[in-house]
Amino acid sequence: MKILAFIALIIPSLVWSQIGGLSGYQSLNLTTNPRAAALGGTTISLADGDLSQFFENPATLDSVGVKNIFFHFNPYFADVFVYSGAYTFNVGKAGTFATGINYVNYGSFDLTDEAGNQLGTFQSQDYTIAIGKAHQLGPITLGANVKLAHSSIESYGSTAVLMDVGGVFRINKNWTVAMVFENIGVRISEFSDFSSPNIPFDVKLGTSFKPEYMPLRFTMTTNNLVDENSTDIEDEAGRASQGIDKVWKRVNLGAEVLLSDNFQLLIGYNHKRKQELRLDDIGGGAGLSFGAMVRVKRIELRFSRATFHAAGGSSFISLRTDLNDFKKIL
Repeated sequence: MKILAFIALIIPSLVWSQIGGLSGYQSLNLTTNPRAAALGGTTISLADGDLSQFFENPATLDSVGVKNIFFHFNPYFADVFVYSGAYTFNVGKAGTFATGINYVNYGSFDLTDEAGNQLGTFQSQDYTIAIGKAHQLGPITLGANVKLAHSSIESYGSTAVLMDVGGVFRINKNWTVAMVFENIGVRISEFSDFSSPNIPFDVKLGTSFKPEYMPLRFTMTTNNLVDENSTDIEDEAGRASQGIDKVWKRVNLGAEVLLSDNFQLLIGYNHKRKQELRLDDIGGGAGLSFGAMVRVKRIELRFSRATFHAAGGSSFISLRTDLNDFKKIL
């Protein structure tokens, strides 16, 4: 309880220190697993044994067993590649922990001098290493991820120490409500003396609900709850949004079709993505996403596709299994 009290006291000061200005570390906002990608881009309330959800909300770890392992691959845009991996392990009386890494490779770029003469090439990449723990208190589960985030461009780099704090409330076996304070933290090094990018702090609120006699599970996740100025920038860019439209830009919707334990279909909608990336005369499917899960001999495979623009989208592929059952797989 002393730890929870400390978190409750420190969060407000850290929150206010991060709001406003332009954010750096934008790789922290990328989707890290196909399930979230298919359900609109993010989901924080699915606490059903899926290790990949610990990147979205550390409180979901209470449903994940020891020696679960997860890998994710996302060929993004313009030869950018995103990789994720996670693993759960036991630490004696301390219980089960999860550790994971998200890695973004931006590829190789030409290095030139002021006159444009090519001097060679350089690399750019971001990575985030996380370790998480959850603790159940009756119908409420609290969890936290401690993260080390690093961004580098050529010989320049910036590092931050961050924390995600989340909770899941199980109203019943078919209905959960969750909340996450994401990317609370401080920078410990900068790209240069003239560069101090803000950390993209966010607060998310979400729910998942499965009607008792229907093979469907619905999810709704709200984000950008502390970013009051996000729609002002959009208005200046010619993407004016008024009234209810401003509200829906903070909401992601999704649904899972639970055909069996071994096969599921998913679909999602991101209104903010649609409004910002659609063409003036046609949406082109922007904001829509879909996916599927297939489980074969205890190996769970997922594939998702999210449409960002009429010109195309991005694919997400993952594998998850329990190493305790590896002998059964073979």
